[in-house]
Amino acid sequence: MHSLFEGRGSLREPSERLAFWLTALFALPVALAIGYVLHESIGASQAALFIVIAMVYVTLARGRLLGSSVRVHQRQYPRVFTIVQQACAALEIPMPMIFVREDNYVPVVALGFGEPYSLVVSSHWVELFRDDELAFMVGRELGHIAAGHTRFHSLLSVNGNENPIVSLIFGAWLRRCALTCDKVGLLCCGSLDAAIRAMGISAFHEFGRKVDYEAFAEQHADVQNDSVLRLGEWLSSEPYATRRITSLRTFMATEAYARAEVWFLRERGEEPPALAAPGEFHVAPRDCAGWWRRFTAWGIDVVVVSAIITSFGGNVAGVGAHTDTNVAVNPGTVKVSAPGVGTFTINGKKKTWTNPLMATPSTAPSPAPNEEATVGPFAISDQGVAVKAGGKELPLSVDTVAGIIGGFIGRLGFLFWFPVYLGALVIVGGQTFGMLIAGLRVVTTDYAKPSVARTIARYFIVFCLWPLIMLLSLFWRRILLHDRWTKTRVVKVERVVARIVGTT
Repeated sequence: MHSLFEGRGSLREPSERLAFWLTALFALPVALAIGYVLHESIGASQAALFIVIAMVYVTLARGRLLGSSVRVHQRQYPRVFTIVQQACAALEIPMPMIFVREDNYVPVVALGFGEPYSLVVSSHWVELFRDDELAFMVGRELGHIAAGHTRFHSLLSVNGNENPIVSLIFGAWLRRCALTCDKVGLLCCGSLDAAIRAMGISAFHEFGRKVDYEAFAEQHADVQNDSVLRLGEWLSSEPYATRRITSLRTFMATEAYARAEVWFLRERGEEPPALAAPGEFHVAPRDCAGWWRRFTAWGIDVVVVSAIITSFGGNVAGVGAHTDTNVAVNPGTVKVSAPGVGTFTINGKKKTWTNPLMATPSTAPSPAPNEEATVGPFAISDQGVAVKAGGKELPLSVDTVAGIIGGFIGRLGFLFWFPVYLGALVIVGGQTFGMLIAGLRVVTTDYAKPSVARTIARYFIVFCLWPLIMLLSLFWRRILLHDRWTKTRVVKVERVVARIVGTT
């Protein structure tokens, strides 16, 4: 953990960690309550699926940035590069990859699940900020990276612009993170006036140059005197700007600010710490995760995979073939559950539902005789498009596709999908959601990202030999059998960062 966020002089808001754990604990109940009010089904299954999709999307976002945004370096927009470089050198964190893209909502945001992170600056704002104002905006995002916020923020929003629902569920923690990192931004810009101007420009764009911020800050007293007005902050991922200004003024009068300023202005190198290339360091046993962190990650991943399987109408234990293919319903509203396919609500007059995957040729839906063309697994005719499955032609619809996916997932079960989930996310991002929460990452013995083939081999061994692995883990607690055979390691993220910046 970064020295600014450790010990008695930590810059963290006092209740930030408590807010994180309380938010994690109550996130699902709050989401369920919101779903009930909005008449939408929001449950563990939907949340788990969202998490996995978000992890994959954010991991692939760097490629999208390289392909569609301007990457900043010494020769490409050196003004921004120099500001980021100086802040990174002062904070002793590695340089992120810097991009400029068009974004009318978010001036600066940090994204990613690990080093190197990406820092994205909006072309809509970049020329409007003066150097000291941009230093504040950059500094607070680097603060999010140093404090460990960014890897969680990236899950909640892929562009840094949280919607009201996310803010309502996670806002208590997000707002405290903002107050924490405003302090880092203040250190980087060196001036309360610059910090306040930066907040104003990011909120009001060009109009921010015309605002009297002394008068603006006085509005905080009006908000504090009315409890109803304070409730509006709950729908935002950041505190009111007036509260942020008051918080910074209070911080500047503390001993913590004096100590942090002395540390920030110390003698140091002009260059930020460089990321060590793979092969320069090798994983030591003490870098590897112990039992409790591994089991924490596995426990979270078990819940996520189970929720994803059930979200498609599958069964965690897997299901066999079912012969009940037809369900007759009397007039009214009836819910019918079909294993491996899902739950259907039928309204109105008597209807008969047929599972297209289980139906016999005599009951399977089929188009009227007409001319049809076949393209791969699809049959195209006057009746529309159908997909061929098991010698039958099923009308191509959302229900058909959902039935096929649900039946496929439901029959394979947890013991198949758990290694698939682990392998896929490690291939894409180097860590699963459980590992992200527990602060773990899969690397090779020289801290490189494992190849696709090595990752597949790793989880194939887990799938085939997991009883033996569990038995031997009583003796090999940090480096398990599949890690030894594939020369991979599950390391603690803080050790990875320490190694790649050369501080251990």
